Amino acid sequence: MKISVVLVSVILIATIFLPLAYLVTKSARTESKIKKILQKFGVENKLSIDAIKLHGNLILALDQTHKKLLLAARETVGSDIQVIDLPLLSDCHIRTLRNKGKHLEYVSLELGNRDAKHNIVFYEEEQDTGPVVDPMASLYEAEKWKILIQPHLKIA
Repeated sequence: MKISVVLVSVILIATIFLPLAYLVTKSARTESKIKKILQKFGVENKLSIDAIKLHGNLILALDQTHKKLLLAARETVGSDIQVIDLPLLSDCHIRTLRNKGKHLEYVSLELGNRDAKHNIVFYEEEQDTGPVVDPMASLYEAEKWKILIQPHLKIA
């Protein structure tokens, strides 16, 4: 009797924790692979990447030496990495949209000047692709990146 209870307990615990362990290790491998791709892109383009952040479907990297921001989507990181030259831009602000003043529906960081504009979307409620992210965590990340980016912008 005791052996069967122990065996059933072990099977139940394994069915709960093995899938969780698999998801955690798969996520860590994916993040590591993305960071390697960005580092390789940086070496090929003579950039020294100081900060990398994966936030939902968004991937951001900053080269503080050359004052460049790298922007990519999780699905297209190997083929489509956008490089933004920060000294050419003069404005950086966070844009949010709220549903009836309470619930965040949209969070983005807008970079630009008179000639060019870049919109970096951290959270969009209708976005179905990529991992699910919390709107308040997205607002926090946008504020953090605004602080990182602002010293590298052109002083207007």
